[in-house]
Amino acid sequence: MTELESLPRAVAVVGPTAAGKESLGVRVAERLQQPVLVCDSVKVYRGLDIGSAKPDARTRARVAHHLIDLVEPDAIFTAVDYADLALEQLARTGGVFVGGTGFYLRATAWTQTWSDPSLDRAADDPQRVAFEASWGEREAAEPGAAWRALSAIDAPTAEGIHPNNFRRIVRALWLCRICGGAVSRVRAADPPRPRVRLLLLVLDPGPALDARIVRRVDAMIAAGWQAEVENLRQAGYDGRHKAMRSLGYRQMLDVVEGRMDLESARQAIVLATRQYARRQRTYLRHQLPAEHVIHLSDPEACPWDRIEAFARGEGGPAHASQSNLAHGPTGPNLAAGPEGPKGAP
Repeated sequence: MTELESLPRAVAVVGPTAAGKESLGVRVAERLQQPVLVCDSVKVYRGLDIGSAKPDARTRARVAHHLIDLVEPDAIFTAVDYADLALEQLARTGGVFVGGTGFYLRATAWTQTWSDPSLDRAADDPQRVAFEASWGEREAAEPGAAWRALSAIDAPTAEGIHPNNFRRIVRALWLCRICGGAVSRVRAADPPRPRVRLLLLVLDPGPALDARIVRRVDAMIAAGWQAEVENLRQAGYDGRHKAMRSLGYRQMLDVVEGRMDLESARQAIVLATRQYARRQRTYLRHQLPAEHVIHLSDPEACPWDRIEAFARGEGGPAHASQSNLAHGPTGPNLAAGPEGPKGAP
């Protein structure tokens, strides 16, 4: 048995927000008799339920869900934290990853080689906070300065980050500082190696997604999203906390704190969610070099025979799409940059 063949196998149901991943993921988990491993950077926070579209009690009774409700909203929780817990859970119970936070899945399924982890600092470390604040001030005075600086230090990494994605740019600059030079050289010398064999089910309804996003945002508001945020605010959680800056929650917090009316917040959430879905599509195409990839626009056409064969340990590498259901190109790319913040819904 080769080293690759000895790795654990897992199916991952991924795709843009509002695509219907939870419903399909539960069906896959039932079929394989495995639990759901939630892969969502907002669902890890307790109390952020409606706006993160957490599965309801009936669904969680139907199939066990792990890696959900892990920390309080004021906790610092990273992709590395998620990966550690996910690998432990996968070893204990197996499972089907379900969610749209691609950088959580990447951190779990592949080694990370951009720096010596012992040299990195937590997000709230004073030195790192000061570094990011300094760049924030410079960027405000000179828009585009951070991306130009990254281009001068590490052009390959800069080319993979949009010049307006300030958070990712500063993260890359920080990693370059830790590495003492271009982080792309570190990645090239020791590229990410798989530690889980994945079959990706990429669910994407295509143009229909825009209308699905609107319906989902409206359903969340009708379910009491504003009241949920009011309760969180009364409990002491506000814009200082990363969880409350998630997509949707930050706009709803503006409503609760009187900076925005509900209809304006609704429109802002819909727009931001559509933008986030586009970023998810890009990330899934380029940053998850999975061994098997199946694209679906219709969950009813799910190729169960291929999924079950993979779970049994059959079949070799195959990047493929359902020919009549494929949505968008796919291709592995090991030169992944740090991913920006995830939002809900």
